[in-house]
Amino acid sequence: MEFERLLASFSCPQNTDVENFLKNKALRFDSTHNSRTYLILNEENVDWGICAYFSVSFKEIEVRNLSKSTIKKLDGISKSAIKIRAFLLGQLAKNAKPNNPIQLTHILDIIYAILKEVQHKIGGRVLLLECEDNTKLIQLYEKYGFSVLQTDEYVQMYQLLDLE
Repeated sequence: MEFERLLASFSCPQNTDVENFLKNKALRFDSTHNSRTYLILNEENVDWGICAYFSVSFKEIEVRNLSKSTIKKLDGISKSAIKIRAFLLGQLAKNAKPNNPIQLTHILDIIYAILKEVQHKIGGRVLLLECEDNTKLIQLYEKYGFSVLQTDEYVQMYQLLDLE
C-alpha cells in the first residue's frame, strides 16, 4: 500500500487534531528531528491501513507548583528542581475504522519497547502525556498507570519509567 493511501486510511473523528497532525505535520516534525512518529499496521493485513500511531519527543516542564516529594520523585535527585525533562507522548491515536484490532495495551507495549532502548542509551525517567480535560480519557490513562501531574492548557499526566 503506498504511503499516501496509508495516511488516507486513517480517521479519528473524535479528535481531528491528531488526525491532522498525522496527515499534515508528522513528516515535517520527523525530518526536523522534533519528534518521531510511529505507525502501527495490521500485521495480518497491511492493506487494512494504519491501526494506530503515536509520536514521541522530549519536553521540559516547570514543576514549581508541585510538592517537594513529587518533584523529588520526578527528578530523581533534587526536591528543589525547577524544571523536569521528560519523554513526551505527544500524539496517540487509534483509527476509528470498524474492526480495528489494536488495543491501548498493545500501543503502550510498543511505546515502552522503544523508550526502553532510548532509556538505556541516554537515560530518562518520566513519560509525560497531555490530554484533553475529559474524565473518561483521564480514567483510561490512569488505568494504565499514568497519574495526573498538573492542569494547564491540557491535563498533564505522567508515569515513572522502570523499563529494565
